[in-house]
Amino acid sequence: MNAEAGAHGLKANAVGFISVLVIGLASTAPAYSLAAVIGVVAVLVGVHAPAALLTSFIPMFFIAAAFYYMNRADQDCGTSFSWVTRAMGPWIGWMAGWAVCATSILVIGSLADVAARYTYLLFDLDVLAASKVAVTILAVAYIAALTSIAVVGIEPSARLQDVLIVAQVLALLLFASVALISVYNGTAPEGSLQPELSWFSPFAISSPDALIGSLLIGVFIYWGWESSVNSTEESTHSATAPGLAAICATIILLITYLSVSTAVVAYAGLETVQGFADNDAIFK
Repeated sequence: MNAEAGAHGLKANAVGFISVLVIGLASTAPAYSLAAVIGVVAVLVGVHAPAALLTSFIPMFFIAAAFYYMNRADQDCGTSFSWVTRAMGPWIGWMAGWAVCATSILVIGSLADVAARYTYLLFDLDVLAASKVAVTILAVAYIAALTSIAVVGIEPSARLQDVLIVAQVLALLLFASVALISVYNGTAPEGSLQPELSWFSPFAISSPDALIGSLLIGVFIYWGWESSVNSTEESTHSATAPGLAAICATIILLITYLSVSTAVVAYAGLETVQGFADNDAIFK
């Protein structure tokens, strides 16, 4: 006699709008993302790093808007994999899903590496922070721990991310505020710069190649907001809340990235920031 099949599938109405928004924000890891790319962007476009991040926001915002409308039509946690499969066939759908999977693996590994290095620096363990083996071991441990939380369910995962993302975003905005105040009251270190409106204009970037290169790098740090829509089958008001959360996440990220990039370039000076092109310890 066959055993009766138990309940299966994703838990409906497990999280609300705020939790879905937080999931989208946390999946981008804004502090780690900024630390990884801001030096490289400054090398490419100089003081116009905020303009590059603003330009990168535009395609991501429209993609998030497209996800909002696609999710209204079809609430599926597979998002682009499911939608492309139904519209264009299984082969192209598989490619869309594989692209998301592959980039997620690369991004998670990169962010875990940054998180591990900063953990060692937090406790003044500079020798371990400089050791690739030590950083890799801790990064793998972080990935394993967070994966186990995700396996338990979306609710404990969302609660953990609520705490982490609030602390992270508030810390970044506080950092930006203190740095800019120091610049304007004259207590910033030598080499600091007064922010100008031209820093936010992509048209002030003279080299098209530099703009395109910085735009591609900038897109990387917005990656992750789509996790809000991946939660559609587990959220309340699943037809609208996840898509709206994705759009709101990109806007919050834009405000955070523009504030911090402006503050970093203004406070540290362009030459100092460019010195961190291959070093993610810029916030140390």
